[in-house]
Amino acid sequence: MTKGSATIYDVAELASVSIATVSRVINGGAHVRPEVRDRVDVAIRNLDFVPSSAARSLSGGKKFAIGLAYPLYEKRAIFGSSPEEEAYVLYTDAIIRGASVEAAKLGYSVYASAVRVGDPSAGSLIHQLSGVVDGLILTDRVISDVGAMRFAKRLRAVHLSGSGTTTFGATVRADNESGMRELVEHLATVHKVKDFGFVRGIELSQDAEARYEAFCAAVAAHHGTIRPENVLVGDFSMLRTEDEFEQRLSLNSPLPQAMVCANDQMAFGVMHKMEEHNLRVPEDLIVTGFDDVAMSRTVGRGLTTIRQSVFELGAAAVDTLVGLLDNKIEKGSMITLPTNLVVRGTCGCSSEVSA
Repeated sequence: MTKGSATIYDVAELASVSIATVSRVINGGAHVRPEVRDRVDVAIRNLDFVPSSAARSLSGGKKFAIGLAYPLYEKRAIFGSSPEEEAYVLYTDAIIRGASVEAAKLGYSVYASAVRVGDPSAGSLIHQLSGVVDGLILTDRVISDVGAMRFAKRLRAVHLSGSGTTTFGATVRADNESGMRELVEHLATVHKVKDFGFVRGIELSQDAEARYEAFCAAVAAHHGTIRPENVLVGDFSMLRTEDEFEQRLSLNSPLPQAMVCANDQMAFGVMHKMEEHNLRVPEDLIVTGFDDVAMSRTVGRGLTTIRQSVFELGAAAVDTLVGLLDNKIEKGSMITLPTNLVVRGTCGCSSEVSA
């Protein structure tokens, strides 16, 4: 037998116990006599046995696997030629990487699955995924909170960017409200903006709605104005935003002083269309985003935006899910991760400052 090739069956045979007893010892389970635990420990050392997740799952029925479902959009929006649009893929990748790294630390594997938005079969795809994992992480727009609750009745689920109303799973989200308040306050007090515009995300997105509502409240608090023609719907897409902003430019109405976008990709869309029309950022229009994807640091003068750690979002989702599985986190909990304002050239500031 080569070093490290022993199985749980080899350990059980050498220790003269059942494989279930070996699994209980591996998992630190109770109700194992000290002398039996000692025999198993000696067998493990002598055989250089490395416990696998499959062996560990024999105790308590755990698979030590986590499912992560994320949205897949129309091909042109994800795989288009624009590197700015591809920033969305990097956003999703950061969530998956954060979840995978944290899961590995805790002894879990992550199974990621793309779910096409609006596809009637989305529910069955998530149902299939739920059959091979201990719990699910559902990113924004994959499924509604009600859907998440249905799955969570028999399987623990963590909803990213949810409303926090689920009583069966838990919610992990970014602090959209504080971030948007910081941004509007900066524009209103430092740059004297009174006339605001906004590019909204996807209607069913909890993040999109939270950011828009917080934006409106912050503008009202600073006695600013939001003209109806200056509220666009960009669906979190650079390409959709370009179309929307092109239509806005055709109106016989002055632009607002600042266009606040619910994510960075939509801000890139506004700036790209402005360049086509020989409009300057920020002289003709201040443009801001949300997320602080890598492209935000290099595009133009640098995009003023709200920074959230997407990597940490994925990691926190795993921590929360494992906490639910181990009964260390209460069902219905909501974990809110901090955000902070990063000012760069697109608002008129000369250098990057993280508030």
